[in-house]
Amino acid sequence: MSETTSLLLPLIPAIPLMAAAFVSLAEADETGRRIAFLCGTIPALGLAGVLMGRLIQSPGPAIVTAWRGFFYADLLACLFLVCTYSLVTAVGAYSFAYMWREYEKGIVSEQGLCNYYSLLLVFCAFMTWTVTISHLFFVFLVVEIATIAISFLVATEKTKFALIASFKYNLLVVVAMLFAVMGAILIFARMSVDYPSLTRINLLEMGKLAVLVPAPMALIVVGCFTCAFGTKGGMMPFHSWLPDAHSEAPAPISALLSGLVIAIGPFLFARTVTFFSPHYSAVAVFAAGIACVSIVLGILLSIVQDDLKRLLAYSSISQIGYIFAGISLGTYLGLYGGFFHVVTHMLAKSLLFLCAGAVIYRVGIRKISDLGGLARRMPITAFCFFLGALSMGGMPFLAGFMSKYTIILALAQVKMWWAMSIAIIAGVLTLAGLIWAANRVFWSEESPKVAALEPRSLEIPLPMLIPMVIIAALTVFFGIFPQTLYPALDGAARSVLAMLSS
Repeated sequence: MSETTSLLLPLIPAIPLMAAAFVSLAEADETGRRIAFLCGTIPALGLAGVLMGRLIQSPGPAIVTAWRGFFYADLLACLFLVCTYSLVTAVGAYSFAYMWREYEKGIVSEQGLCNYYSLLLVFCAFMTWTVTISHLFFVFLVVEIATIAISFLVATEKTKFALIASFKYNLLVVVAMLFAVMGAILIFARMSVDYPSLTRINLLEMGKLAVLVPAPMALIVVGCFTCAFGTKGGMMPFHSWLPDAHSEAPAPISALLSGLVIAIGPFLFARTVTFFSPHYSAVAVFAAGIACVSIVLGILLSIVQDDLKRLLAYSSISQIGYIFAGISLGTYLGLYGGFFHVVTHMLAKSLLFLCAGAVIYRVGIRKISDLGGLARRMPITAFCFFLGALSMGGMPFLAGFMSKYTIILALAQVKMWWAMSIAIIAGVLTLAGLIWAANRVFWSEESPKVAALEPRSLEIPLPMLIPMVIIAALTVFFGIFPQTLYPALDGAARSVLAMLSS
């Protein structure tokens, strides 16, 4: 694997941090805060894109480092960076109107608005460090700080249930990460005996370390990491924080939680547990088994929900199972499909939550049984929700179809027929459940509360509508032209395999 150095790595997180400091400390009005926010995300997105383009053009698996290897970036890290800054930019733009309405209602104070945008920018910086720091213990530290930032965002509205959900999320993830620390300590203790010169656990060397850990210890380490990263990713049975946090957070933060935050779990899983799979067959079976439980129970619990946001939250539990199932195999096709589904799930699920936020913004309720006939009042929102639901269900010519199909092929390749069957059946249930919910909300008989809505020339403000339309367009584009993602996904999968064989 070729290696070069670049100052872009430490520069990327510095941009949102400086913007966060300006938003927090400068006495700017709402327009100034919005401009500062965009100045903290769009340039960083551009730099991440430049870094990705440079690595794609490399003849083979390549890596960029800085500060003597403390920072690194391969195509997997760049993929997550581009996803992070793209989604946070969209969520922030959507929030300009959504959170301003919360301010006008008195739900959020002006200081609360400052904190909201500052915390989004701080999250960007620590998410950058999560995917680019090579020292495993420092990764755990920045993950915890990012978790704290997100937990404050969950509690933005400061209601009783929002505060409980925020505390629950923070507590469970912090405790779970202690299991990851224990797993890392076991590896370090073993390696310090065989290699006294070892001073840290480098994520770039996990492929070598996984081979040297004895089988009994390896299974304990895998169990610790699975508990930690499964909790962070919201996979069953470690999911209890996810429905509450998603449903009580403001809709833009729900989109961020489901589209990106839970993807940190699979990313860390790919950096650690995946390296054990080729050497210990029980690891892949164990991880795929838990993932399949999450796939099935998540969608079954989703179908019976009457709260629109909780329905989408439980659906995320199911979809994250697909990602874990693919990544846990440790094969090229499994990694490719898992990373592909990270992108397609980010698009479709963030779109669905933003549509749910649009419904809440316009109608003021999210109970499915109280909604109906909204398509007549909100046709664009209805169309976007329908596209997101079809993509999540794996319909052809939409982004979610190709990623799910790849994961199913990966399971068939390793002859896990039981897991493949579960993935297919759950995909059909997902499609049925989400379309059923879409029909009840948008196309069924118009409810009295919807009928009482005043007609508008524009169903929701443009800052909310534009991100939804762009994400919907990308969902269709990547479904028709999935090959546009191939260089990044192929490079991400090959970079993990290169570390596995190094």
